Amino acid sequence: MTGFGSDLVELGGRLGVDRVISPARALPQPAEVLDASGPVRPYEFEVEVHRLCLDATSFRGIRAEADGDPASMGARIMEIVTKRGKMHNPATDSGGVAVGVVRAVGAEVTNPPGVGDRIVTLASLTLTPLRLDSVVRVDPGSAQVEVTGTAYVCDSAPWGLLPDDIDTARAVEVYDVYGAASHTARLAPPRGVVYVLGCGHAGKLAMAAARDSMHESLIVAVDVDERAVRRVRDAGLCDIGVVTDLQDPVGALAAVRAAGAPAADLTVVVVNAPRCEPFSILATKERGTVLFFSMATNFSTAALTADGMGHDVTMLVGSGYTPDRGGYALDLVRRTPALRSAYGQ
Repeated sequence: MTGFGSDLVELGGRLGVDRVISPARALPQPAEVLDASGPVRPYEFEVEVHRLCLDATSFRGIRAEADGDPASMGARIMEIVTKRGKMHNPATDSGGVAVGVVRAVGAEVTNPPGVGDRIVTLASLTLTPLRLDSVVRVDPGSAQVEVTGTAYVCDSAPWGLLPDDIDTARAVEVYDVYGAASHTARLAPPRGVVYVLGCGHAGKLAMAAARDSMHESLIVAVDVDERAVRRVRDAGLCDIGVVTDLQDPVGALAAVRAAGAPAADLTVVVVNAPRCEPFSILATKERGTVLFFSMATNFSTAALTADGMGHDVTMLVGSGYTPDRGGYALDLVRRTPALRSAYGQ
């Protein structure tokens, strides 16, 4: 019993359970409040944080709450972090990732980064203990927020080194949604039709990954933003680009059919707006697959909508983690001119 108990203590430390203030016995992500105080503990490392890259859904919500005012947006970010000990937006239940420099490493951390390494915290900020000293700069047009602060990354949480050959801002954008590339590559059929709903950073990666991993592909990009669709189409990331309101499932289905797009074998949902689940199911062929890689997804809506349609599709939740820890997505950027063009490079 003694050994079993000590194993659980170690497991709790590696998962960051000792940082949870409330509710008792919760894991850090669903917890309401975390302890973000120093010093570093045995199963974690400390990061001097310089930048937060908020997830698109959370950033969009904060910007809307503040009417796009940078000072008000910064105040809201500071309020959330001060109250919760982490950047966990209660309205969207999402966070983002952080960028900074490793300042201290606990004695029990497995395969730690080196002190002085510049890293990205690949685990969500919703589970990362964080305290902010200041919000330095907010640009309403960018989800990357300059801050000063300190984060503690538990041993189980993934992280990535910032590469020297890719601009820091771009690397952070890629790291933030790298799972979209890895999951799409794994799920895409050898030949077939892939829809990508949403033409933001995750959508661009998903399109590039589908093209990269398939022998014969028809890539269909769908978004309400005409400029975003034009950008990925002109770059060559998709074969068909459709501008339509994804919250109008029947109208959107008519639009993609009018554009000549057949039903999808795989639909990748990376939009940052709600109520897009019904179209994603309608657009996918019987026994096809829908990958929900969006924090705006309502999973009960997705399940019940498919039930009501009598439509047999496999629906998957896209975890932000994959074993490559962003390596595949960064490699796609390096060797895919169309992806770099869509990013504006």
